[in-house]
This record gives sequence, structure tokens and C-alpha cells, in this order.
Amino acid sequence: MVHATPFDPQNSTATSSAADVGSGGGQFSVEVAYLRSLIRPLRESMGAGRQVSKHPEQLTEHLDDTGSDTFAEAAGHFISSWGYGMSKLVTDADLIADKLQETVDSYTDTDDQVAASMKGTAAADGGNTAPGPVTAWAEEHIVKPTGMDTFSDRLEDTWKSVFG
Repeated sequence: MVHATPFDPQNSTATSSAADVGSGGGQFSVEVAYLRSLIRPLRESMGAGRQVSKHPEQLTEHLDDTGSDTFAEAAGHFISSWGYGMSKLVTDADLIADKLQETVDSYTDTDDQVAASMKGTAAADGGNTAPGPVTAWAEEHIVKPTGMDTFSDRLEDTWKSVFG
């Protein structure tokens, strides 16, 4: 889960913290996995709409065999209108799915950059390998005082041993 900047919909000039979530404020959070899970079903649900909008002739090719010119004309008009409407829905659904993918990619990339920054690993901004602020603090206040030989190689084990 990615947590963004605190967001308070009731008072836009103040920020909220985790402590005042119950008081009407709250924190804005994004479930990236949930957003990702919406993309494929949205695209798949438009499969029939794509067929109707791209190939209306598949629905109209046998209308002349119905025995009623009035029915064939009405059905042809309906299928034409339906195809137009479905093309609009498909376009909008594709746009929504594309934007969801961009959002997922953006949150994931930001999360990766923050994690890389905190670990002091090569960042996307040109390979800066200087320790991030958390790593630098931990090396100064945990690694050196405890005599550990290296921090970055055993980052997860170190955090678990120090903070439980």
C-alpha cells in the first residue's frame, strides 16, 4: 500500500495525522494492487462492445432474411446506434484503463524510488549511490555504536533485530 500526503477533506488549510483520523480527517492511501486488479476486467468487459462497434455487419448481415422490411430497417438502425454507443463506451473504458495503468506505474515507480533512496541504492536520477537519509541515520546511530561491520548488506535483518 502506498500512503501519500495527509489529506483532510473537511479543512483544506490544515493537515491531518494518523492520530486524528477518527476526528473527521484522514490519510489518503492508494491500494496499488486493487487498482491493478481493475485494469484487465475493465478491458475484457468491453470485448463485446468492440465487436459490435467494429463489426456491425456481423449483426446486420441476415436482417434481409427476416421477411419484414420494416423490422430489418428498425433493427439496422438500432444496431447502428448501438454500435456508435458501444464505440464511445469502449473508448472511455480504454481511456480509464490506460489512466489506471499510468497511476499504478506512477505509484509503483515512486515507491521504488523512495525505497531506493532509503536504502542508498542506485536511483533513477543517474545512479546516485550515496546512502539515503534513513540508512545514513541508522549507520550513525545503530551500526557504528553496535560495531556492526556493514549495514546495507543486511538491512532487513538489522531492522528486525533492532526494532523487532
